[in-house]
Amino acid sequence: MKRVLLFLLALIVLLPAGLWVNWQLHTPSHDRNWRADHAHLPEVAQQDGLYTLSNIRDWDYAEDGTPTREAWIARDIDPDSLTQAYFLVEPFGAVEAIAHTMLTFAFEDGSAYVASIEARREVGEAYSAPRAAVLPIFEYMFVWTTERDMYGNSEFMADDRLYLYPLTIPLEHQKAVLRAMLDETAELQAEPRWYNTLFSNCTNVLARTVNRIDPKAVPLDKAWVLPGFSAAFLYEQGFIPTDRAFAEVEEGALISPLIRELYGIADPVAFSRALRQRLAAR
Repeated sequence: MKRVLLFLLALIVLLPAGLWVNWQLHTPSHDRNWRADHAHLPEVAQQDGLYTLSNIRDWDYAEDGTPTREAWIARDIDPDSLTQAYFLVEPFGAVEAIAHTMLTFAFEDGSAYVASIEARREVGEAYSAPRAAVLPIFEYMFVWTTERDMYGNSEFMADDRLYLYPLTIPLEHQKAVLRAMLDETAELQAEPRWYNTLFSNCTNVLARTVNRIDPKAVPLDKAWVLPGFSAAFLYEQGFIPTDRAFAEVEEGALISPLIRELYGIADPVAFSRALRQRLAAR
């Protein structure tokens, strides 16, 4: 019995230590044979408070999910022209806890861009959440896209639902979040980092980026690891509208029907303007 206990104790100590060593022995890289939608790492240049963001993905998709146009664009972004930031949730699978989370930023000129932290995959590489929790197999990247690209990707390529929640924090705080996201994108551009399902995923990288502005802004919660609970968590924190029951707020945030209705608008700025008009009319 004593030997069994000693063996279990050694296993408890040595297994995490071995995994940690494995992560340290491998070096993340931007130089791999990336699949097409992850091929271009966003680049950020900043001068006098203004940002130039390059390699914004702006693809078109057929209704079967096939990309029909693969374009990458650059835009000048002035955080002071931000009108509204949104929290975007993309549930997938049958398990409530599983989802992808993103941020959307809308501007005075009608344009809107989505920031998504994703496991950067190589050609032919399939995503595996369990493996990515224990093994250094994916780097992560900030994927910046037009709204029309990301929403079309989710609706047609992934066939997932999308929920768009306006953030209710003061606009100046929203602008600070945008700056932090752009600054973090620039840091990642200079220094590749490993993706980890538990510690560096789509939600907790967002949370830590916001907490760089205010360390207590986003409290630690199960949603950091189980993103499917993130909208309910933000509702409890008062970061999204709380004027109705959460179920009603969630129902009002569903934009998937609008994506199919408006996707025929080819210009991404016109698409975003039309989407805001439809949301305002709800």
